[in-house]
Amino acid sequence: MTSAAPTQLRKPYVTSYAEENLDLPLAFEWVDGMSRLTYRDALPLEWMFGVLWARCGTAREGRIQWNLVHTLRQRRCMMQGLCRVCGKSAIDPDTGRISWILTSALAGDFRSPWPTAHPPTCKAHVAEALTACPKLRREPPVVCTVSDYTPVAVLVNLYGADDGGRVVEIRHQIPVNLNDRHLLKQALATQLIVRLEDLQPVQG
Repeated sequence: MTSAAPTQLRKPYVTSYAEENLDLPLAFEWVDGMSRLTYRDALPLEWMFGVLWARCGTAREGRIQWNLVHTLRQRRCMMQGLCRVCGKSAIDPDTGRISWILTSALAGDFRSPWPTAHPPTCKAHVAEALTACPKLRREPPVVCTVSDYTPVAVLVNLYGADDGGRVVEIRHQIPVNLNDRHLLKQALATQLIVRLEDLQPVQG
């Protein structure tokens, strides 16, 4: 989430810990006449949206990695509308709308759908995030609410096989559309990207 540990922001729900990093026994397998990235001991639940997802622990203990996002918690936030700071619902119970902080300017056009890999931020923690997160201080933030959102892509690392048949990374952290089944078979997903609908700026 940030490049250095902030002094005020609590340990954000989506931030990763060093002790949660796991070895990834990657391999390729043939499925329906096509090569697909897998784990040597893969489980069916490790695929979602047609792509293999990065493994990670879930203890939330040890040395926090402020600049890294935890894959499973980020995906959970995106799919369930949870706050990236506290991990609780970011849905306003009165309006049903979801609070979001975007780090890129929208050029005044809130009518267009907006893709993002950043999870929502509940109203209770918007001010804290804006004050304490260095990334949000560097990039002019836009605070808004949305009525709905749809998964459209994943942030991935792409893999191939070298001359010796070893699995090697060939592209790092690139967005791939969920409709691109060819690239998804070579990919290890690390974050879910959603398209935000009906954006409305928050005044004040």
